[in-house]
Amino acid sequence: MSSHYEKCCVGCGTTEDVARLDRCPICSKTFCTDCAYRASGRRFCSDMCARTYNYGDIEDDDQDPDLDD
Repeated sequence: MSSHYEKCCVGCGTTEDVARLDRCPICSKTFCTDCAYRASGRRFCSDMCARTYNYGDIEDDDQDPDLDD
């Protein structure tokens, strides 16, 4: 039983045989250059991953002990 795993774009489904695929630095999903979301000079699979990369996790200020002064 051999299983053939083929990488494909999460946006359009294009395989790596047809187009160059990149891996998202946040979630590791693969995407082609046509479906890439570009932000801050980098490419991501989605707007959400780009925001996570640029801003990190946005925490609630009520839970930050340094802001209780």
